[in-house]
Amino acid sequence: MTGPTASTTVDLDGERDALVRARTAVQAKLVALDGISGGGADALADEYIDAVVRGAIEKLQQELVVFGRIDDDQPWRVGLYGIDQDGDQLVIDWRAPFAGGFYQAGLDHPMGLERRVTYVGSITDLFIEDFTSGEVSGSSPLLGELSRSRGTEMRAAVATLQSEQDALVRLDPTAKLVLRGGPGTGKTVVGLHRAAWLVYNDRRLTAGRILVVGPSDKFLRFVSAVLPTLGEARIVQTTFDRLLGASTAAGSDPRWLDVLDRFEAGLLEPGEIRVGLTRIRIDEVTELMERIGSRAIPWRDRRKAFVGRLANAHGLKVGDVSKAAAEVWPPMTTDQAMRRLRSRPVLESLGMDADLIDAWLPHPKDGALLDEVRARVEGVPATYGHVIVDEAQDLSLLQLRAVQRRSTGLTLVGDDAQRSTPNGLGLRAAADLLEVPPAEMATAYRMSAEIADWLNDHAAAHGIDAVHLLGIRPTGVAVEEAPGDRATASTRLDHLAAEWPNTALITSDDTWSHKGVEYDAVVVDTDGMDAAQIYLAASRAAHQLVIIHPG
Repeated sequence: MTGPTASTTVDLDGERDALVRARTAVQAKLVALDGISGGGADALADEYIDAVVRGAIEKLQQELVVFGRIDDDQPWRVGLYGIDQDGDQLVIDWRAPFAGGFYQAGLDHPMGLERRVTYVGSITDLFIEDFTSGEVSGSSPLLGELSRSRGTEMRAAVATLQSEQDALVRLDPTAKLVLRGGPGTGKTVVGLHRAAWLVYNDRRLTAGRILVVGPSDKFLRFVSAVLPTLGEARIVQTTFDRLLGASTAAGSDPRWLDVLDRFEAGLLEPGEIRVGLTRIRIDEVTELMERIGSRAIPWRDRRKAFVGRLANAHGLKVGDVSKAAAEVWPPMTTDQAMRRLRSRPVLESLGMDADLIDAWLPHPKDGALLDEVRARVEGVPATYGHVIVDEAQDLSLLQLRAVQRRSTGLTLVGDDAQRSTPNGLGLRAAADLLEVPPAEMATAYRMSAEIADWLNDHAAAHGIDAVHLLGIRPTGVAVEEAPGDRATASTRLDHLAAEWPNTALITSDDTWSHKGVEYDAVVVDTDGMDAAQIYLAASRAAHQLVIIHPG
């Protein structure tokens, strides 16, 4: 790193003046927007205009955060949202295509830019990269951010996105992305920033049409602060338990798909249909049943089409045909189907394996299975423009099908080393089913290099399917391993809590509830844990890790 030269200095007074002008423009726009209401051709148009104005006001009421600038023949400042004045673009939204240079340009690939200036902590703390001279001055904003305390909520990384992360964030809106990322590599950051980027760049989407699914309420609380700081507070965030209902191992078994296919096929009984004096021959019924029965639409819609075709062909009332065809093609609701699928004789007649029957019948319901049956019988209850699933290594086949039904755009992020359910497909299998190659992130930005190396050794020693991590932030603090019990672990936690504001003691009782959450320092009491649980628990630490083995 070189000292400041003419090419690596910035006029701070000029920067301050530019930011004052931008913030003044924000206030002027707020005043102008406050006076807009209605003006459309009708009440519906007025409602739409008012909604657009409310959205613009909500955005502008956020603090105008500017991360830095990129220079070609003039400086372009990049921030949380864009603002212009009299045709002059004062700040570019970080999600705009041109702003991609702020994240992706480099000394070996400047993308037509002369330099990049990043505000590290404030406008007086600058990291300057001159792409024409190759000179650099200041301290890295990434390493500065990574060395900070983790806090109880995830922070947005929009100012420090790395080029490989940004490239994934900016993938085409219709692309399916399956991202395998080791712990601390920023896979969740990519997923959340992609959600905000999609709202800005795909005009078909509004924030309410993007769904983010996390593994637990604890995880959602941890990431809850990210999307508002990216300018998108209205993106829907939920868990699978709330989206579908709780799932069981038996209800998530992939053998259900063949059983349900046989169940549907077995309900059809080709035969002659009589409506008053009209007789509809069996060959006509069979031919139409085969033609419509293969359509990829719900049972209810296929039956409606079947009945409608027969009614039109014979000049009959739809209601009369529907009643007469009940034994040939019975009407059915989701509840009726589920009641039949809870009968042992029915399941045996469908050829379901005895072990699956025994495992399934004690459970009153299963969310993923219910969603599968509902989709087959009545259709999908709600759809989104894009669905993003974090900790997606634990998706069962039926859960994956549930999110596929809800959107054509899909982003799955996770870590195969942290699978916690027996029916979890894993990301490699999910990528195969989606027919896309999995992307991989291995640079461990969040954690110290010492912790990353310990995790690599642990995974290799126990045959865990983990991404091999590349640690970039050595701290000189080794991972501590010692014999002891719960009291030993608690004492060690007290010592760490005196040094770090956000710490955790993770035990076999609550290992998986910490999935996706990060802490400054972690004590792992390994008593009762298997190798995968130890990996998950240890990977929650960013700066300091203590492993207590039973002794």
